[in-house]
Amino acid sequence: MRHTPRQFGVRANAARLLAALALLLPLLAVGCVELNLPTPSDTPLEAAREQSTDDLAKDAEAFWSAGNYPQSELLYTRLLERELTSEIRLHALNRLAVSAFNSRHYYQAKSALDRQVVANGTVLASWPWHEQYIRTLGVLNRPDLLENHRVWLAAHTELPFDVRSRAAMAFAEIHAKNGDMARAIEILASTHSHAPDRKAKAAMEAEYSAQLRDLPGEQLQGLTRLVGTSGSGTFPHALIQREARRRALSPRADFTPPAPVHSELASAPILLAQAKGRTLSDQPAALIPAAGNGPVRVALVLPLTGRYAPTAAKVLRGAELAQARLAAQGRSVEIRAINAEAADWREQLAALPPSFSVVGGPMLVEGFRDMLKGGVLASRAVFAFLPDLGEVQEGSQAWRFFTSPKDQMRALVDLTADQLGIRSVAVLAPKSRYGQRMAEVFQAEAKAKGLRLASSEFYPPTDHPRWLHSVERLLKIPDAFRHNKNMPLPMPDFGAVFVPEDWAQSELLVSNFHFFEGQHLVFLGTELWSVALDNAKDIDDTYFQLAACPGAWWPEAPAAKALQAALSGKSQDAADFWVALGHDFIDFAAKLNLPADWTPAQVNQRLQAVRGMEFSMAPITWDAEGRARQNLYLFSPRKDGKILVDPLELRAATEKAKSRREKRLAYSRQLQKDKKLSGPSGSLTKEPKD
Repeated sequence: MRHTPRQFGVRANAARLLAALALLLPLLAVGCVELNLPTPSDTPLEAAREQSTDDLAKDAEAFWSAGNYPQSELLYTRLLERELTSEIRLHALNRLAVSAFNSRHYYQAKSALDRQVVANGTVLASWPWHEQYIRTLGVLNRPDLLENHRVWLAAHTELPFDVRSRAAMAFAEIHAKNGDMARAIEILASTHSHAPDRKAKAAMEAEYSAQLRDLPGEQLQGLTRLVGTSGSGTFPHALIQREARRRALSPRADFTPPAPVHSELASAPILLAQAKGRTLSDQPAALIPAAGNGPVRVALVLPLTGRYAPTAAKVLRGAELAQARLAAQGRSVEIRAINAEAADWREQLAALPPSFSVVGGPMLVEGFRDMLKGGVLASRAVFAFLPDLGEVQEGSQAWRFFTSPKDQMRALVDLTADQLGIRSVAVLAPKSRYGQRMAEVFQAEAKAKGLRLASSEFYPPTDHPRWLHSVERLLKIPDAFRHNKNMPLPMPDFGAVFVPEDWAQSELLVSNFHFFEGQHLVFLGTELWSVALDNAKDIDDTYFQLAACPGAWWPEAPAAKALQAALSGKSQDAADFWVALGHDFIDFAAKLNLPADWTPAQVNQRLQAVRGMEFSMAPITWDAEGRARQNLYLFSPRKDGKILVDPLELRAATEKAKSRREKRLAYSRQLQKDKKLSGPSGSLTKEPKD
């Protein structure tokens, strides 16, 4: 996304634009609805169907030139139904987009813009297309589509910087109009910091300075209050302050200079090069020399388009928040995000200067394998956002910045053995790659902890009727029980059952245990439960009163609350694990501060120095060999989602349930014994009370 840009030439780079188009098409398709075509208002317009193509084109252009947009919209719609040359089709689509926009048929306008890209991908290199597209998304009130387009533009640094900088100013204008001044400043500063050279920065500064002159007074006041007197050597702070001073000297009717405010601008995304020891200046940032040691440089390899783009956008959002917070503290971090879905992402990564020594990502196994084959692991310190590194040796070839299966199993086994006092466990897993893998890791961790594996069973994941029989075999139910349902069932020789299954399946699966009086057993799930429970409501937790599952995200943790507060200040969505991942990684990379000539031994040494870092997700530590360990939270399912496990309460509830089960078993045995002694008259034995 933010690698060193190459100057873009439309003709020379048509192939790159077509590749970019292939990545953009899924985003353009989002939110499409049935077109809102205008209805002809009189009979003469119906004659459009009978006109020649040339005459129809002339009439459409005439209505356009006269500003009669409803009529030109209709005629260009009719014209586009004809066989046209590519040049005329592109012109007609452009006219249709603007006509529909001015006629307030915004979905029609968006569709025409989308069709322009399909007709000729080189329009992506032109600012007018993006200007109209951003305006259209803005009036459609689709912040999700606007954000998708912003991320896409930022990812494609082969586009002219003039296009990307103008787009940033358009996005900022929309956010400012909506009252989100901090987000507006964040977008402007981030784009400016990734300009290819001083000339490009100066051009962006000149353009924004001109825009500020026409900015409504209320919006300028909001921006001025936010930046206060800080960052007078940065963009856009210096220009905002200068415009405020200009208007204060020559007041406009709609502008009242705000009272002085001391602001650290905690939400600013980047503290650009500051001139230490200089007097404060309102010079544009491009004219101020860089700080002595320069910024920490970090690369992120993320799938910014395609199926996983929404998740990657969250990671990037968190990264930008960390960048802003560090900037406010005087710590400059430069982030280059590379789209892992782009055909040339490996070349983009290889082209980065050696100072981009730390790489976060990728998120997909295929990308990590490509890194290994391409020799990336030898030149960059890669911290993969993956649960394991496969054949790669962790701590010498690459590192991990993500939850592993071993982290999950370690948390469950430690709870079971150390805090619940359970020494014998069982495994009930689906016959799937995931189920078998997780079962293997659980068994290995249980064995290392000295636990006994009393029973294990694998069931067909899609054959629900057979699940009851799998549970029956796991519990070792006697064959005689099938013929006599009143016979007492033996106590299982284990106290906890590991169930590596998703939440929806687990709800059905665990209910089978209660048919065999398994209410005293502790059920152990994976992080799949935790993720599902984050958004679950009205859960039937009857069968999960004694249950636990690991997770890396707990919104009530102090650092997680601080992250949410930062997001809330920007009127953005709720924080989650992926936002926390991006935020924590940038914070971590800044503390690691790895030089360009790093060695694996040096990385592992510095990993020890970052101990005690405050994470917004579950904290990660690394041993002396560079192997990561994430200390996960443990949750219990509840009606409205999940709660943190209280080990003491869970142990007490488990022992109480086991005691009830033992009393029922003793009662059943005594009842059977009394029946044999008393004959048909039955027994007077009383059922035990809890």
